[in-house]
This record gives sequence, structure tokens and C-alpha cells, in this order.
Amino acid sequence: MVFKFFILSSARKVRNNIRMKPGFQTEKFTTTDRRSSIVVFILVTMMSLTQVFSQSSPPIPLADSLSALLKTDPEDTNKLNHLNDLGWELMYQNPDTAILLGKQALELATKIAGSSSAINNLSIKKAAEKGAGKAYGNLGAYYYLKGEYATSLEHHFKSLEIREAINDKDGISRSLNNIGVVYRNQGDHTQALEYYFKALKLNVELGNKTRVAFNLNNIGLVYYDQSDYTKALDYYRKALSLNEEMGNKNTAATNLNNIGIVYYSKGDYPKALENYLKALEVNEELENSNEVSNNLTNIGLTYYKEKNYTMALEYHLKALKLNEELGNKYGIASNLGNAGSVFVEEKKYKEAEEYLLQALNIAEEIEALELIKDNNQTLSTLYSQTNRYELAFKHYQGYTAAKDSLFNDEKSKDIGRLEMQHEIEKVERDRKLAEEEKARIAIQQKNRKDTLQYSGIVVLLLIIGLLVGVLGFVKVKPAMASAVTFFAFLLFFEFLLVLLDPTVDRYSGGEPAYKLMFNAGIAACIFPIHAFFERILKHRLVKK
Repeated sequence: MVFKFFILSSARKVRNNIRMKPGFQTEKFTTTDRRSSIVVFILVTMMSLTQVFSQSSPPIPLADSLSALLKTDPEDTNKLNHLNDLGWELMYQNPDTAILLGKQALELATKIAGSSSAINNLSIKKAAEKGAGKAYGNLGAYYYLKGEYATSLEHHFKSLEIREAINDKDGISRSLNNIGVVYRNQGDHTQALEYYFKALKLNVELGNKTRVAFNLNNIGLVYYDQSDYTKALDYYRKALSLNEEMGNKNTAATNLNNIGIVYYSKGDYPKALENYLKALEVNEELENSNEVSNNLTNIGLTYYKEKNYTMALEYHLKALKLNEELGNKYGIASNLGNAGSVFVEEKKYKEAEEYLLQALNIAEEIEALELIKDNNQTLSTLYSQTNRYELAFKHYQGYTAAKDSLFNDEKSKDIGRLEMQHEIEKVERDRKLAEEEKARIAIQQKNRKDTLQYSGIVVLLLIIGLLVGVLGFVKVKPAMASAVTFFAFLLFFEFLLVLLDPTVDRYSGGEPAYKLMFNAGIAACIFPIHAFFERILKHRLVKK
């Protein structure tokens, strides 16, 4: 089975956020665009993580084959890989099962890494550690899907720690990107950019242009969040250039769509249309139906802003037909509402009422509060314009009720985000404290080791000094005595250099010329002492 571990975070605009199964593949932009009372807004949801699968259901035969392999697998790295792969296959349908499989993979990785086979075979140990890093990364993705962002971050940081320890640069770049994803989802743009830039730098060093393009697009999304449209465009275009160079048509189409969204937000509708139409052409060529429906909707919304209601209606109806073929109820309700809004502008009230009521019924069926709010509001406007004030008031009440529900939901989400932010900060603080403690222990161990080595050297020097001292009492040749004396002082000189090296570095600033001067000074001090002892020793030997 072939895995891709990075995917471009795309940004799409549709009338409202299409409710789809969570995936790590796309970003959706949500836009409702109507006159006067209808507020234009864009919701951005970042979903860019370790591996990529399409937003359609993962292939069941693959999951079945992995399950069959696990029944016969011995407790080795093959089983570890199969556990990781099966968890990834099942995460959309059942993230809780995926979490259990991820934890089993971690247990097995720990067991393999501590086995006698791993101790005697470093390749097995490294494979187990690599599998553990992947399992932690996968768990980070699973918890992300469940909205448990603090836990997700905790697992991504553990994955990063393991991958750094085994120098798995490919895995490190993935972990860095994924940490950025979670931070961006929490609105922490500073941290998100920090980790995205780290991932980008590493992928540039690795020469992985595909991932470089992903990172560039992700950085562009953060700048878009901050309404820094100039930088967002710059990064989107860099990503587009790379994807076009490599022939990555699918992700290039996403870049084009993102660029169109920026121009739409800036009010430059001709430029927005230009990029949307280019993206549409590519997605139609690739037969990406979901992408095509989003592009059609974006084009319809842009024509609506230009008050070209004929073209707006044409594209909304095309998107409606495609979403009906796809069975996407949220998309159907969104396109019906968009078409209804166009009919209101054209004062075709009968058609507008028909489309808006259909949209409202579907929205209520799937409990899409955003769509319920918007369609009630537009119906209230329609009935006011046609002097049916009782119905206008009824739908205004529906609009108000949906709006209040959304407001309460948003308040709850804000509270939840604050709580999660606190948890994330706690996890980050604990991680830093653990790293500091680890560094402190490492320094203590090094100092203890250095002290033992220094003590051993001193003892050795004393023994050699005693040996030199007795040379005058035993019969040896003068050349031998001279050689032993020279070796003793040479060893003493080297010991002084090692002992004084930190001090020399501190005062010399690490400059080679200054260090040489310090070392020459030490040698100049030792040389007369060496000459003095050598002269005494030779005199005793000659006298004897």
C-alpha cells in the first residue's frame, strides 16, 4: 500500500460549510452572499495532517485485507505497520477504534524495541522506534478528528521527539506540519507559522518539492486568516508555481481556487473569476466532482457580487445539478438557497419562493442551522416585498431562533476553545519543563563523568611523576630517561590544555588566533620547568 504523508490544505468557498465527513485533505471556505440583510462571511477550517486519503469512504477491501493480515502476523514490525495502517484506514468511520489500534501499535513498538532481537539488531530497534513515531503521529490525527486538540498536540510532540531521536527527517517534517495544523485550528497563528516555517525549511533541505508546496500553501492560509492578503497571495503563487512545475494538477487547482478566494475577499471580482475558472477547468479535466461543485458555486457567488444575475443563476444551477448527482444534501440546500436569492433580486418571487422553501426543508432535515438562518431571512425579505407580512414575521422568527442557537453554539465553542487553549499551554509548559529537567540531568551526568576522568588523569600523572623521580636511582640510559621525561611533560601539557580549555574559550571568544596565543603561553611556562627537571635528571644519571 502506498501512502502519501502530506496534503495541501485547500480553501474552498461555498454558500455554507458543506457538512462532510472530517478529512485531512481539504479546507473549506464558507460564504453566504446576499444583498442588504444577508451577511457575507467566510469560515475557514484547516484540515492538513500526516497522510492523505480522499474524502470518500476509505476502501473497505483494504481494511479487510489488513485485518486478515493482523490475525496471522507474528509480534514483529510487520504487525506494527499493519496496526498503524489499519487505524488510518478506519479513522474516518470510527476514530475510537483507530485510537485503540494506535495504542496497540505503541505497546507492540515498546515490546519490540526492548526485545533481545532489537538489542542484537539495531535495524529492528530503529524500525520499532520509527513505528512508534508513526503511531504517535496517527494518534495525534485521530484525537484531532475528535476535537481533542490538547491530546492531539501531546501525541504530535511525542512523535516529534522520537523522530528527532532517530533522525527521521521525513517524519520530523510531518510532525512539524501537523503541530502547525493544530495551532492554526486554535487560532494561534504565531505558533502555527513557527512550525510551518520549520517544516518548510526542512523540506527545502530534503529537496521534497511536493511537501514544500504544501507548506507554502499552509503558510498562505495563516496569512489569509490574518487578512494579510498580499502575503497570502505570495505564498499561494509560490505553491502554484511548484505544483505546475511538478505536474500536480489537483493541488495546483486548489492553489488557483485559494488565489480566487483572496481576490474575492479584496473585492477584485474579475481576478477572482479568472482564477476560479482556471481551477474549474483543471478539476473538470480530472473529474473531481466535489471540487467542480465548489468552483461552480464560487463562480456563481462572484457573478452575484457583480450583479450579473443571469450568469450567477447559471452557475448555481450547474452546481445544484452536480450536488444532486453526488447526493450532497448540504450542497443541494446551499445551491437552492443561492438560486432563490438570485430570483429575489430579479423579482421573480414565485421561483424564489419555490427554491427557498425547498432549501429550508432540506436544511431543517439535516439540522443545518446556518442554512436555516439564511433561508428564513431571505424568505422574510421576499414576503415583505410581496406584502405577505404574516409569513414575513413567521420566517423572521425562524431566522431569529436559528441565529440565537448559532450564537449560543458559538459561545460554547469559544468557552471550549479557551479551555482547550489552557490545556495546550499546560501540555507545552509540561513538555518544556520535562526537556529542561532532562537537560539538567544530562549536564549533571556529564560533569560527574568529567570529574572521574580528570581524577583518573591526575592519578596517572602522579604515577608517571613518581616514575620520573626514581629514574635517578635505577640504571637506565640517558636517552630513555629523556624520552620518559618528555612524555610526562607532554601529557601534563595536554592535561592543562583540556583543563583550561573552557576558560580559554570564554576569554578568547573561540577565535583560533587567541587560543593559539594562550596555548603558546602555557607551553612557554612549561618548557623551562621541563628543561630544569631534565637537566637535574641527566646530572644524576651522569653522576651515577
